[in-house]
Amino acid sequence: MSEAADSTATKKKPLRCRPHGNFAEWLAASGGSVAITTYTSGKLVLVASRDGLLRFRTLPFARPMGMALAGRHLALAVRNSILLFRSSTTADSETSHFEPKQQFVTGKLDVHDVAFGRRGIYFANTRYNCLARATTRCNFLRNWQPSFISDMIRQDRCHLNGLGMHRGRPAMATAFCETGHAGGWREENRFTSGVLINVGENRVVARGLCMPHSPRRHEGHWWLCNSGLGTLCRFDPSSEGCETICSLPGFTRGLCFAGNHALVGLSKIREKHVLDAPLGPGQSSESRAGVALVDLATGNQTGMLEFVGGGREVYEVVFLPGIRRPALTDFVEESTA
Repeated sequence: MSEAADSTATKKKPLRCRPHGNFAEWLAASGGSVAITTYTSGKLVLVASRDGLLRFRTLPFARPMGMALAGRHLALAVRNSILLFRSSTTADSETSHFEPKQQFVTGKLDVHDVAFGRRGIYFANTRYNCLARATTRCNFLRNWQPSFISDMIRQDRCHLNGLGMHRGRPAMATAFCETGHAGGWREENRFTSGVLINVGENRVVARGLCMPHSPRRHEGHWWLCNSGLGTLCRFDPSSEGCETICSLPGFTRGLCFAGNHALVGLSKIREKHVLDAPLGPGQSSESRAGVALVDLATGNQTGMLEFVGGGREVYEVVFLPGIRRPALTDFVEESTA
Protein backbone atom coordinates (compact mmCIF):
# COMPACT_ATOMS: atom_id res chain seq x y z
CA MET A 1 0.00 0.00 0.00
CA SER A 2 1.31 3.47 -0.85
CA GLU A 3 1.85 5.80 2.11
CA ALA A 4 0.60 8.64 -0.04
CA ALA A 5 -2.83 7.56 -1.13
CA ASP A 6 -5.20 6.13 1.41
CA SER A 7 -8.88 5.99 0.54
CA THR A 8 -9.86 8.89 2.79
CA ALA A 9 -7.24 11.32 1.50
CA THR A 10 -8.19 10.86 -2.14
CA LYS A 11 -11.86 11.55 -1.45
CA LYS A 12 -11.21 14.96 0.10
CA LYS A 13 -12.49 18.06 -1.64
CA PRO A 14 -10.10 19.76 -4.08
CA LEU A 15 -8.10 22.61 -2.63
CA ARG A 16 -9.13 26.09 -3.73
CA CYS A 17 -6.86 29.06 -2.98
CA ARG A 18 -7.11 32.84 -3.27
CA PRO A 19 -4.22 35.32 -2.93
CA HIS A 20 -4.54 38.56 -1.01
CA GLY A 21 -2.35 41.65 -0.82
CA ASN A 22 1.05 41.29 -2.43
CA PHE A 23 1.44 37.52 -2.01
CA ALA A 24 1.34 36.73 -5.75
CA GLU A 25 3.71 39.59 -6.64
CA TRP A 26 6.11 38.66 -3.85
CA LEU A 27 6.24 35.01 -4.89
CA ALA A 28 6.89 35.96 -8.52
CA ALA A 29 9.78 38.21 -7.46
CA SER A 30 11.19 35.74 -4.91
CA GLY A 31 12.64 33.37 -7.49
CA GLY A 32 11.23 30.38 -5.63
CA SER A 33 8.09 28.50 -4.71
CA VAL A 34 6.33 27.27 -1.57
CA ALA A 35 5.45 23.82 -0.19
CA ILE A 36 2.63 23.45 2.35
CA THR A 37 1.29 20.49 4.32
CA THR A 38 -2.35 20.37 5.30
CA TYR A 39 -2.73 17.14 7.24
CA THR A 40 -6.47 17.02 7.89
CA SER A 41 -7.01 17.30 4.14
CA GLY A 42 -4.23 14.81 3.37
CA LYS A 43 -2.39 17.07 0.93
CA LEU A 44 1.05 18.38 0.08
CA VAL A 45 0.55 21.65 -1.81
CA LEU A 46 3.17 23.10 -4.18
CA VAL A 47 2.63 26.77 -5.06
CA ALA A 48 4.52 28.54 -7.84
CA SER A 49 4.20 31.69 -9.93
CA ARG A 50 4.52 31.44 -13.71
CA ASP A 51 3.49 33.79 -16.50
CA GLY A 52 1.93 36.17 -14.01
CA LEU A 53 -0.35 33.51 -12.48
CA LEU A 54 -0.20 31.39 -9.35
CA ARG A 55 0.04 27.68 -10.12
CA PHE A 56 -0.97 24.96 -7.66
CA ARG A 57 -0.20 21.28 -7.53
CA THR A 58 -1.65 19.06 -4.80
CA LEU A 59 -0.45 15.56 -3.97
CA PRO A 60 -2.34 13.19 -1.65
CA PHE A 61 -0.53 11.86 1.42
CA ALA A 62 -1.68 10.15 4.60
CA ARG A 63 -1.51 12.83 7.31
CA PRO A 64 1.41 14.95 6.03
CA MET A 65 2.94 16.99 8.87
CA GLY A 66 6.53 18.16 9.35
CA MET A 67 8.66 19.00 6.33
CA ALA A 68 12.22 20.22 5.83
CA LEU A 69 14.52 21.20 2.97
CA ALA A 70 18.32 20.92 2.87
CA GLY A 71 19.97 21.54 -0.47
CA ARG A 72 18.49 19.06 -2.91
CA HIS A 73 16.81 16.94 -0.23
CA LEU A 74 13.25 17.24 1.06
CA ALA A 75 11.97 15.31 4.10
CA LEU A 76 8.26 14.80 4.76
CA ALA A 77 6.60 13.19 7.77
CA VAL A 78 3.46 11.18 7.01
CA ARG A 79 1.34 8.86 9.12
CA ASN A 80 3.76 5.95 9.54
CA SER A 81 6.96 7.14 7.90
CA ILE A 82 9.40 9.90 7.15
CA LEU A 83 9.93 10.12 3.40
CA LEU A 84 13.15 11.45 1.88
CA PHE A 85 13.18 12.92 -1.63
CA ARG A 86 16.07 14.15 -3.79
CA SER A 87 15.60 16.76 -6.49
CA SER A 88 16.86 16.67 -10.05
CA THR A 89 17.13 20.03 -11.78
CA THR A 90 16.33 20.35 -15.48
CA ALA A 91 18.27 22.31 -18.08
CA ASP A 92 16.32 25.49 -17.46
CA SER A 93 17.50 25.31 -13.80
CA GLU A 94 14.10 26.48 -12.54
CA THR A 95 12.31 23.14 -12.71
CA SER A 96 13.10 20.72 -9.90
CA HIS A 97 11.59 17.26 -9.64
CA PHE A 98 11.75 15.64 -6.20
CA GLU A 99 12.06 11.89 -6.59
CA PRO A 100 11.87 9.17 -3.90
CA LYS A 101 15.18 8.33 -2.27
CA GLN A 102 14.55 6.63 1.10
CA GLN A 103 11.74 5.76 3.49
CA PHE A 104 12.12 5.55 7.26
CA VAL A 105 9.28 3.57 8.81
CA THR A 106 8.43 5.12 12.18
CA GLY A 107 5.07 3.64 13.05
CA LYS A 108 2.46 5.92 14.61
CA LEU A 109 4.69 8.29 16.57
CA ASP A 110 2.59 11.38 15.79
CA VAL A 111 5.69 12.97 14.23
CA HIS A 112 5.45 16.76 14.17
CA ASP A 113 8.45 18.94 13.18
CA VAL A 114 11.19 17.46 10.97
CA ALA A 115 14.68 18.88 10.37
CA PHE A 116 18.02 18.00 8.77
CA GLY A 117 21.08 17.96 11.01
CA ARG A 118 24.66 16.73 11.22
CA ARG A 119 23.61 13.17 11.95
CA GLY A 120 20.66 12.84 9.61
CA ILE A 121 16.96 13.60 9.97
CA TYR A 122 15.73 14.74 13.36
CA PHE A 123 12.10 14.98 14.39
CA ALA A 124 9.74 15.78 17.23
CA ASN A 125 8.49 12.41 18.47
CA THR A 126 5.31 13.66 20.11
CA ARG A 127 3.99 10.26 21.16
CA TYR A 128 7.17 9.53 23.15
CA ASN A 129 7.81 13.11 24.40
CA CYS A 130 11.28 13.36 22.89
CA LEU A 131 13.40 14.47 19.98
CA ALA A 132 14.60 11.59 17.84
CA ARG A 133 16.54 10.65 14.72
CA ALA A 134 15.28 8.63 11.78
CA THR A 135 16.93 5.26 11.14
CA THR A 136 16.28 2.14 9.09
CA ARG A 137 17.25 -0.13 12.01
CA CYS A 138 14.21 0.62 14.18
CA ASN A 139 11.34 3.09 14.44
CA PHE A 140 13.52 5.84 15.95
CA LEU A 141 16.64 6.65 17.93
CA ARG A 142 16.03 8.88 20.94
CA ASN A 143 18.17 12.01 20.90
CA TRP A 144 16.83 14.14 23.78
CA GLN A 145 13.92 14.46 26.15
CA PRO A 146 12.86 17.28 28.50
CA SER A 147 13.99 17.19 32.13
CA PHE A 148 10.38 16.89 33.31
CA ILE A 149 9.91 13.60 31.41
CA SER A 150 11.29 10.77 33.54
CA ASP A 151 10.94 7.72 31.30
CA MET A 152 10.30 6.50 27.76
CA ILE A 153 6.74 5.37 27.32
CA ARG A 154 4.24 5.66 24.49
CA GLN A 155 2.08 8.39 26.03
CA ASP A 156 1.75 11.99 24.87
CA ARG A 157 2.37 13.79 28.17
CA CYS A 158 3.44 17.32 27.26
CA HIS A 159 2.66 17.51 23.52
CA LEU A 160 6.22 18.16 22.46
CA ASN A 161 5.83 19.38 18.87
CA GLY A 162 8.38 21.97 17.77
CA LEU A 163 12.04 21.48 16.82
CA GLY A 164 14.48 24.29 16.08
CA MET A 165 17.96 23.56 14.74
CA HIS A 166 21.16 25.59 15.09
CA ARG A 167 24.54 24.64 13.60
CA GLY A 168 23.26 21.21 12.68
CA ARG A 169 22.02 20.27 16.13
CA PRO A 170 18.65 20.43 17.93
CA ALA A 171 18.63 23.69 19.86
CA MET A 172 15.05 24.64 20.78
CA ALA A 173 11.81 22.76 21.33
CA THR A 174 8.23 23.75 22.07
CA ALA A 175 5.66 21.92 24.17
CA PHE A 176 2.18 22.63 25.46
CA CYS A 177 3.19 22.19 29.11
CA GLU A 178 5.74 20.75 31.55
CA THR A 179 3.74 17.75 32.74
CA GLY A 180 5.26 14.30 33.02
CA HIS A 181 2.17 12.12 33.34
CA ALA A 182 -0.11 10.61 30.72
CA GLY A 183 -2.48 13.10 29.10
CA GLY A 184 -1.14 15.94 31.22
CA TRP A 185 -1.19 18.39 28.34
CA ARG A 186 -4.94 17.97 28.05
CA GLU A 187 -5.44 18.76 31.74
CA GLU A 188 -3.33 21.92 31.92
CA ASN A 189 -4.55 25.39 31.05
CA ARG A 190 -3.45 25.21 27.45
CA PHE A 191 -3.81 28.98 27.06
CA THR A 192 -0.96 29.73 29.49
CA SER A 193 1.07 26.54 30.05
CA GLY A 194 3.09 26.46 26.81
CA VAL A 195 6.88 26.49 26.99
CA LEU A 196 10.00 27.09 24.89
CA ILE A 197 12.88 24.81 25.90
CA ASN A 198 16.61 25.25 25.33
CA VAL A 199 17.65 21.74 24.30
CA GLY A 200 21.39 22.11 24.98
CA GLU A 201 20.78 23.37 28.52
CA ASN A 202 17.64 21.21 28.96
CA ARG A 203 15.97 24.21 30.51
CA VAL A 204 12.67 26.01 29.96
CA VAL A 205 13.56 29.52 28.79
CA ALA A 206 10.07 30.93 28.19
CA ARG A 207 6.74 30.17 29.86
CA GLY A 208 3.16 31.41 29.64
CA LEU A 209 2.76 30.60 25.94
CA CYS A 210 -0.46 29.49 24.29
CA MET A 211 0.03 26.18 22.45
CA PRO A 212 3.38 27.19 20.83
CA HIS A 213 4.82 25.64 17.65
CA SER A 214 7.57 26.06 15.07
CA PRO A 215 10.71 27.43 16.77
CA ARG A 216 13.02 28.69 14.00
CA ARG A 217 16.31 30.58 13.97
CA HIS A 218 16.68 33.47 11.54
CA GLU A 219 19.32 36.21 11.41
CA GLY A 220 20.56 35.56 14.92
CA HIS A 221 17.14 35.43 16.59
CA TRP A 222 14.74 32.69 17.65
CA TRP A 223 11.22 33.00 16.31
CA LEU A 224 8.13 30.91 17.02
CA CYS A 225 4.38 30.74 16.62
CA ASN A 226 2.36 31.49 19.74
CA SER A 227 -0.31 29.49 18.03
CA GLY A 228 -3.36 29.83 20.22
CA LEU A 229 -3.10 33.62 20.20
CA GLY A 230 -2.52 33.71 16.46
CA THR A 231 0.82 35.49 16.65
CA LEU A 232 4.35 35.40 15.28
CA CYS A 233 6.83 36.03 18.09
CA ARG A 234 10.54 36.67 18.59
CA PHE A 235 12.27 35.28 21.66
CA ASP A 236 14.26 37.73 23.82
CA PRO A 237 16.86 35.75 25.81
CA SER A 238 17.62 38.70 28.10
CA SER A 239 14.07 38.82 29.46
CA GLU A 240 13.15 35.19 28.63
CA GLY A 241 10.01 36.56 27.03
CA CYS A 242 8.46 36.32 23.58
CA GLU A 243 7.74 39.60 21.82
CA THR A 244 4.73 39.66 19.50
CA ILE A 245 5.82 40.78 16.04
CA CYS A 246 2.57 40.25 14.16
CA SER A 247 -0.98 39.17 15.01
CA LEU A 248 -2.61 37.04 12.33
CA PRO A 249 -6.15 35.80 11.60
CA GLY A 250 -5.79 32.15 12.58
CA PHE A 251 -4.03 29.47 14.61
CA THR A 252 -0.40 30.11 13.65
CA ARG A 253 1.68 26.97 12.98
CA GLY A 254 4.35 26.37 10.36
CA LEU A 255 7.09 28.96 9.83
CA CYS A 256 9.89 29.66 7.39
CA PHE A 257 11.82 32.66 6.14
CA ALA A 258 12.69 34.04 2.71
CA GLY A 259 14.88 37.12 2.86
CA ASN A 260 13.18 39.78 4.95
CA HIS A 261 9.82 38.02 4.93
CA ALA A 262 8.28 35.27 7.02
CA LEU A 263 5.76 32.74 5.75
CA VAL A 264 3.41 31.69 8.55
CA GLY A 265 0.90 28.87 8.32
CA LEU A 266 -2.66 29.64 9.42
CA SER A 267 -5.39 27.24 10.51
CA LYS A 268 -9.03 27.81 11.31
CA ILE A 269 -9.89 27.52 14.99
CA ARG A 270 -11.52 24.20 15.80
CA GLU A 271 -14.62 24.84 17.89
CA LYS A 272 -15.10 22.67 21.00
CA HIS A 273 -11.73 20.99 20.43
CA VAL A 274 -8.60 20.74 22.55
CA LEU A 275 -6.92 23.12 20.09
CA ASP A 276 -9.59 25.79 20.27
CA ALA A 277 -8.22 29.13 21.38
CA PRO A 278 -9.17 32.68 22.34
CA LEU A 279 -8.89 35.41 19.75
CA GLY A 280 -5.60 37.27 19.80
CA PRO A 281 -5.27 41.06 19.79
CA GLY A 282 -6.42 42.48 16.48
CA GLN A 283 -7.93 39.21 15.29
CA SER A 284 -11.29 39.23 13.57
CA SER A 285 -14.09 36.96 14.72
CA GLU A 286 -13.46 34.63 11.76
CA SER A 287 -10.21 32.72 11.53
CA ARG A 288 -8.67 31.76 8.19
CA ALA A 289 -6.57 28.94 6.78
CA GLY A 290 -3.61 29.34 4.47
CA VAL A 291 -0.24 31.09 4.57
CA ALA A 292 0.39 34.66 5.71
CA LEU A 293 3.24 36.80 4.34
CA VAL A 294 4.84 39.02 6.99
CA ASP A 295 7.32 41.82 6.32
CA LEU A 296 9.90 41.48 9.11
CA ALA A 297 11.07 45.08 8.71
CA THR A 298 7.66 46.45 9.67
CA GLY A 299 6.02 43.50 11.42
CA ASN A 300 3.01 43.86 9.13
CA GLN A 301 1.12 41.20 7.23
CA THR A 302 1.37 42.27 3.59
CA GLY A 303 -0.23 39.32 1.86
CA MET A 304 -1.85 35.94 2.22
CA LEU A 305 -2.63 32.76 0.35
CA GLU A 306 -6.05 31.77 1.68
CA PHE A 307 -7.57 28.32 1.47
CA VAL A 308 -11.17 29.02 0.51
CA GLY A 309 -12.10 25.37 0.02
CA GLY A 310 -10.68 21.91 0.62
CA GLY A 311 -8.37 22.81 3.49
CA ARG A 312 -8.90 24.11 7.02
CA GLU A 313 -5.52 23.54 8.65
CA VAL A 314 -1.84 24.00 7.85
CA TYR A 315 0.99 22.27 9.65
CA GLU A 316 4.18 23.29 7.84
CA VAL A 317 5.36 25.83 5.27
CA VAL A 318 8.71 25.57 3.43
CA PHE A 319 10.17 28.03 0.92
CA LEU A 320 11.92 26.40 -2.05
CA PRO A 321 14.56 28.92 -3.19
CA GLY A 322 15.48 28.99 -6.86
CA ILE A 323 12.75 26.49 -7.78
CA ARG A 324 10.02 28.07 -9.88
CA ARG A 325 8.53 24.80 -11.13
CA PRO A 326 8.46 22.20 -8.34
CA ALA A 327 7.26 18.64 -8.92
CA LEU A 328 7.30 15.50 -6.82
CA THR A 329 6.90 11.75 -7.38
CA ASP A 330 5.67 9.69 -4.44
CA PHE A 331 6.93 6.36 -3.13
CA VAL A 332 5.07 3.36 -4.54
CA GLU A 333 5.69 0.73 -1.89
CA GLU A 334 5.75 0.98 1.88
CA SER A 335 7.93 -1.45 3.79
CA THR A 336 6.75 -3.00 7.03
CA ALA A 337 8.32 -2.56 10.46
